[in-house]
Amino acid sequence: MEDKKPTFLDKVKSVLKDTGQYAAGGMKNVPPEEYIRRTSICNSCVKFVHKDNTCGICGCYMHVKARWSTSECPDKKWLKWEEKSKE
Repeated sequence: MEDKKPTFLDKVKSVLKDTGQYAAGGMKNVPPEEYIRRTSICNSCVKFVHKDNTCGICGCYMHVKARWSTSECPDKKWLKWEEKSKE
């Protein structure tokens, strides 16, 4: 059985949700090392659509979503970024 791909409406909902969280979270990006880690995970995922650089679950453009600290993988392979406190 083939996985259902996100519809245009699914993609719009996902982008609006993530953009709202990103704005509410102060529009913070993850450090470059975390971005590289996230995109590496996406690139090796069987649900990643390489020709579009999109997630096959939510339909988001991963070069954008992986940068946002408030975003997380819909398959929970990487989570929202929590800045480590400096003690």
